[in-house]
Amino acid sequence: MTGAVADTQLSAHRRGATKPGLNPQLAQLRAAALERHGAGACRVPALPSIDAQAWLQHTDDEDWLLWRARRVAARLAAIPIELSPGERIVGRPELREPTAEETAKTERLAEVLDAIPPFPGGDAGHFHPDYEKLFKLGIGGIRAEIQERLGSAATAEQRAFYQACGIAMQGLSRYALRVAGACEQSADAGSTERGDLARICRRVAAEPPATFHEAIQLMYLAIIGLWFGEDHGLTTPGRMDQTLRPFYEADLAAGRITRQQALELICCLYIQLNMVLGPGSAISVMVGGRDRHGRDATCELTYLCLEARQATQLAYPTVGLAWHEETPAELTGFACRMIRTGIGDPAFFNDELIASGLRDLGVAESDCYSYMNSTCVEIKVVGASNVWVTSPYFNCPQALLEVLDAIVDGVLPEPLDFAAFNRLVEERMTTVVGDAAQRLDCTWRQRAETGCFPLASCLIDDCLASGVDFDRGGARYNWVENSFVGLANLVDGLMAIRGLVYDAGELTLDTFRAALQADFEGSEPLRQRILNRLPSYGNDEDGVDALAAGWARFLQQITGSQTIGSHPYVPGFFCWVMHERLGTATGATPDGRKAGFPLADGAGAAQGREKHGPTASLLSTTKWDHRKALGGLVHNVKFSQRALAGDEDLQALQGLIETYLRRGGFEIQVNVVSADQLRKAQERPEEYADLLVRVAGYSDYFVHLEPNMQAEVIARTEHGGF
Repeated sequence: MTGAVADTQLSAHRRGATKPGLNPQLAQLRAAALERHGAGACRVPALPSIDAQAWLQHTDDEDWLLWRARRVAARLAAIPIELSPGERIVGRPELREPTAEETAKTERLAEVLDAIPPFPGGDAGHFHPDYEKLFKLGIGGIRAEIQERLGSAATAEQRAFYQACGIAMQGLSRYALRVAGACEQSADAGSTERGDLARICRRVAAEPPATFHEAIQLMYLAIIGLWFGEDHGLTTPGRMDQTLRPFYEADLAAGRITRQQALELICCLYIQLNMVLGPGSAISVMVGGRDRHGRDATCELTYLCLEARQATQLAYPTVGLAWHEETPAELTGFACRMIRTGIGDPAFFNDELIASGLRDLGVAESDCYSYMNSTCVEIKVVGASNVWVTSPYFNCPQALLEVLDAIVDGVLPEPLDFAAFNRLVEERMTTVVGDAAQRLDCTWRQRAETGCFPLASCLIDDCLASGVDFDRGGARYNWVENSFVGLANLVDGLMAIRGLVYDAGELTLDTFRAALQADFEGSEPLRQRILNRLPSYGNDEDGVDALAAGWARFLQQITGSQTIGSHPYVPGFFCWVMHERLGTATGATPDGRKAGFPLADGAGAAQGREKHGPTASLLSTTKWDHRKALGGLVHNVKFSQRALAGDEDLQALQGLIETYLRRGGFEIQVNVVSADQLRKAQERPEEYADLLVRVAGYSDYFVHLEPNMQAEVIARTEHGGF
């Protein structure tokens, strides 16, 4: 295909439909991934015995890193490999439930396994390796760097570190060779495909990748090695359109690959990720944005990564689009057409706002555009950071309930006015955040002793350069991110207390608390008045929005005042599925929410409270500064399918998204599905097995959500227009 013809066909495709199909082999693999997801997550049964054998070689006088490295190498030398017909990317570990014999073996090893000190805690997953370095040097090149640095190591600790890194990288190399061997053993006499895959895996076991196929295969092997070898769950493919771009363009120019072949390889990668992800997981790809020099990074692979998401129609990965003022209008329009199909992707991230927030944390100019949403919306610097995400989730309205209880029970004096009541809630949140920071500080320091990740250290800057492990401060950037859940419930509840108790004097705190404890039983008129007559956040009403902005500033301030392991503590405002889990354990709240119902699903309004349309909602959310909220922030919007039926509707959607981002919004995501369709899925789940919805930073199959979460998604305001 000549360049001119290719460009013409590509332009026509971008203007038209965005539902590319899968070839029969990929369609079969997709069906298997969907079925496996429905069956739930499984395990690698061999891991306990592998870990036990690695621990038995540990001695008290050796550096902790060495046993951790032996464990990585042992796992990658022994975990079973599963191959499926039609795969173009291979290396998936066999995931299944253990047999009775395997369970009995694990039980016999219980004493050894119990002797292994437990992992201290903190985030170990949500990981993004330095693929650029991996692709440039290859596994062999990194091993050579380790050996060179080992020869000049100045201290015993550095020597142990480099020895551990060498063991771990050798384990990854041998795993690639094991995958190659499995392909050779399973190759059909009349088929060359498995033979080609074996050659690719043998090459990348030592050499840098030379083609697009080799690079994406090495990416998958690294993901599996980190995930199952070193417990970095949810290791992400990341900025694929940038890291894989040189290989794609070189192959395309040389005639080694076509656009369709590249798309199918990306689809295969996506399907393979779904093969190893359990329900409720999240994994991400980010496209667009800018490169390290601040130039727009949009390229052909940007579109291919989006198209592969549409073609596979699976829950993972979610694809985010880093948007800035120089993002091509063609790309934004393509993304909006994709959203209209109901896939829920891409989410839009504010490229300049996030880069500015990273600069505030000391991230270099050359790194500030090279970020990644680690799985949902939490931000990490690509290939150079040790960042713990959602540590922890904080239940905002629970603090309000605790203060109310303490006042009514006489533990705290009754405030004379609303300002005093509000200060008590602030004091409670300050204590909760401070206590969490102290616990995390202890965990961070303990990780340096009985944590440690030699394989990750090989793939995160600047661990090898400094001779320091990932968990001992070797990463270039280190911090911890929390997330505040239920901001809207807190703010609307405070507004109800201010209006009904302090302004109108219609209720006492005692009578209000009694109504909450009864879950509004016998007080439904009060609940309806709160829901329908009092101001609520998300409707562009300055009074309540000012209270929300004040609370957002306060929560960011008290987070930023803490340090963990001498590193920054960074705030966030998203919830994954925690708004449902925390809501289940939370009683009725003063905003009219009944006991057990999920909390608000992000930084926007509570479910069903948006009364003046989507524009008013996003105006409310952007009345406070999102720049510091690198722990993640979600603004959910839900439209009916009829609302986006025409071209003018799509232009309105694009205008809405760009308005949000230009006003300083962090992230916005869109569901295009009707409540009626969701109710049908509840009634006949077998007919809607792959119906996807945006939850709160990630996508999932609607029929696999907990009933309470399904009710929450249905309850979100469904906008019929703009």
